[in-house]
Amino acid sequence: MATVTFLKSAPRIDDLPEGNRPHVAFVGRSNVGKSALLNDLAGTKNLARVSSTPGRTQMVNLFDVDKKFFLVDLPGYGFASGSKAKRDTYSDLVRDYLWQAQQLKLVLLVIDSRLGLTDLDRDMLSYLESGKLPHLIIANKIDKLSRSEAVNLMRELQARHNVPVLSHSNVTGSGKGEIWHAIQTAISA
Repeated sequence: MATVTFLKSAPRIDDLPEGNRPHVAFVGRSNVGKSALLNDLAGTKNLARVSSTPGRTQMVNLFDVDKKFFLVDLPGYGFASGSKAKRDTYSDLVRDYLWQAQQLKLVLLVIDSRLGLTDLDRDMLSYLESGKLPHLIIANKIDKLSRSEAVNLMRELQARHNVPVLSHSNVTGSGKGEIWHAIQTAISA
């Protein structure tokens, strides 16, 4: 089991740590469960702040993994509350990070299994593809679906998108090993 510790919150790209340690970023809609997924991967409930209120992640949050690489929790997109200027600041921060982080090895696009890919998720997927950023889709909260719904969702996502798709549940722990394997493969490449 990897040791994951909080390193820092960066309000600007210039505040990211220097060096060549690989980054693996979590991106997705507000309230999709990025922080809870990160906590599950770390084997704790208290590492990344989890809130029932969307839009709480407002900076680039970095988590050190065994002093070898960083997991990066990015602000969510699609949260309608708050000022437009504040939402634009978060969007700019995510965009700048994705384009400028030289150490970025993998982006985990986290979606809510109950909703499938939303229009905002499709926009992010197009954005990642246009930038030729290595990415995969994580169908989070898969336990909220029946077995047949989960199978159908995974088949549909894999058939429509030329990108790996993994499922995950914080409740059952399913998918955790596959996600760690994908991360390890990406940072070793």
